[in-house]
Amino acid sequence: MPSKHAAKHSWLKTAAKIFLAIVLVLAGLALFFYYRFQPTPQPGWGLNFSPEQAEYLGFAPEPLFRQMLDDFRPPSLRLTAYWETLEPTPGKFDFSSIDAMLRETDKRGTKVILVLGHKQPRWPECHHPTWYEKLSPAAQSGAVLTMLRSAVEHFKQFSSIQAWQIENEPFFPYGPNCPAVPAGLFVQELALVKSLDLRPLVATDSGEKGAWLPTVWAGADIFGSTMYRTVYQNKQGKYLTYPIPPALYRIRAGILETFSGVREVFNVELQAEPWFATSPFDTPWEKQAALMNPGLFAEYVDYARQVGFAENYFWGVEWWYWAFVQGHPEMWQTAKDFFQKNS
Repeated sequence: MPSKHAAKHSWLKTAAKIFLAIVLVLAGLALFFYYRFQPTPQPGWGLNFSPEQAEYLGFAPEPLFRQMLDDFRPPSLRLTAYWETLEPTPGKFDFSSIDAMLRETDKRGTKVILVLGHKQPRWPECHHPTWYEKLSPAAQSGAVLTMLRSAVEHFKQFSSIQAWQIENEPFFPYGPNCPAVPAGLFVQELALVKSLDLRPLVATDSGEKGAWLPTVWAGADIFGSTMYRTVYQNKQGKYLTYPIPPALYRIRAGILETFSGVREVFNVELQAEPWFATSPFDTPWEKQAALMNPGLFAEYVDYARQVGFAENYFWGVEWWYWAFVQGHPEMWQTAKDFFQKNS
């Protein structure tokens, strides 16, 4: 009869073999998914633009939008159309501001991803008119669908719109009183837009913390990931640089391509402005410049190139212009030079 020591030793050897086998299987799967995704050797570059963020920083959105188009001549844009702007009063829509911008992109041949929905980029993440808050949950869902139908029916006249993004990070709860979009409602939203227009649908998720697959399974054609490098952690009260190698994005993209119908993956938010603990108005310029500067811009561009997603949309053009007006033109000029060389 084997001793207790021998039995324990045998159990440890078996456990070690099982652990090694698991590691090898996981490593094999990681390699498979890594090579399953084929990176784009010459990715496209575009800009995000939020009219409300421009206003927050003190600028009229339409002149800044034209200035951005004139200076950078970006081949593509991701433009937000917030619900509170589109339907300030129930059933009464005002498309004039977004129309003016889309007329410019039509004229210039600039490709646009138009973002519609309740959850949208930029704080406070959930964007809705004040009257929405007085509705019952069922009425709120109905109001979202009505807004989407009206917006798509109106905006589909613009040829520069290449794709519709519906909601932003729908299953990732973030922001004050901004829960995840119910899965059933998100499926309905995508199906509704697909019934109204044939252009592809973009669904997005956090590149750092999101699950990805559930988002695209709802019915998306293109997946959009965020790509932030240095963020402020409120709970810890300090900045954190994500220890995420480019290979991890490629592995996750390979998983998407294996287990969904998505064949294009975009980087819809490439960090190119500081992640503010408070706001740019009360953050010393030295701190802002340490968090984003031409050197970091180049570093993040190189990181995105190593990932190899088909398109990359810089996040921060409104801040670049704000800094320019404050006497710090470095980021505006850096981005201008970049687009001249890469468009």
